[in-house]
Amino acid sequence: MFIGTLFIFHGRKAELDAWLEGSVASNQIGVDTYSARERLFRQIALDMVVLFALVESLIAAVAAIALAALNYIFFSQRQEEFGILHAAGRSRPWLVSRTAQEVGSMVGLAWLIGAAVCVVGLIIFQAVVYAPRGLHLDFGNLTPWLFTLPIPLVVVIAGTGTIARMLRRLDPVAVIERR
Repeated sequence: MFIGTLFIFHGRKAELDAWLEGSVASNQIGVDTYSARERLFRQIALDMVVLFALVESLIAAVAAIALAALNYIFFSQRQEEFGILHAAGRSRPWLVSRTAQEVGSMVGLAWLIGAAVCVVGLIIFQAVVYAPRGLHLDFGNLTPWLFTLPIPLVVVIAGTGTIARMLRRLDPVAVIERR
């Protein structure tokens, strides 16, 4: 009887689910349908993505503030070098570009090392936790990797922006005269 009922409602599952949720479900009776579970799962997944985005934004803001302070110290220590290069004919855009290359290469190298450590950890986790349970991690999915990019980008932008702002106020003649 039950199997026959499944075959009868096979083509009309959505209609049956809607009827169950609308007519049978009440405060005393709970109806758990596939579509209701799917909606709940999608809402939880969306909430998690928003939460991760907010946390990562907060971390990126803190990193940008810390980096701006460190760049101020960095620029103060290398102000003479920047002043001499500017007095020798290097333009401010060239100096900013050079700074962006330095910061970008260091951030890129750090990101690659972090990604390599993460991949090794995921491979171990896959072998120890997921594979014995018959589950599989999708290493080709780019979405998790995209969540790792805002912090390095904020670091490069904040680092380059801080130096660019300080270079606008740099007087190469005053740097040379102090020497």
